[in-house]
Amino acid sequence: MSVKQEERCKQILAILAKQERADVADLSKILGVSQVTVRKDLDELEAGGFIVRLHGSARLNTGDHISSRLAYHYEEKKKVALAASELVGDGDTVMIESGSCCAILARHLAETRRDLTIITNSAFIADYIRACRQTQVFLLGGLYQQDSQCLVGPM
Repeated sequence: MSVKQEERCKQILAILAKQERADVADLSKILGVSQVTVRKDLDELEAGGFIVRLHGSARLNTGDHISSRLAYHYEEKKKVALAASELVGDGDTVMIESGSCCAILARHLAETRRDLTIITNSAFIADYIRACRQTQVFLLGGLYQQDSQCLVGPM
């Protein structure tokens, strides 16, 4: 994602956090970009689990699971994730547990590190970073908790 697109996506999330729903046309005017550009941004946010696309509009994902928590306090979570990522280098192996901040960390690492191995109990994180082919993911076993999308208990 480009820096400009990332900034627009942050603005879209902020708008959606203040109001329940936003139309593509309104977002286009607010952001000063075409509706096609807004739709591409919304596609990216939907792929990340932040929003739900509706006909001509979007709303925050408000389900009771981890993907819906990603959008809330996103900036703070991203700052924590970026600070933690400084401790991880290329070729490292890290263990990351379930959680929205942890998912942001895992995606950032998977996108910026080479030959990374992530060990996690989070089915959500494994799925969230599946497109990052340079990262190897080990998913720990246990009882699957549907709401948190993680595995708990003895393996």
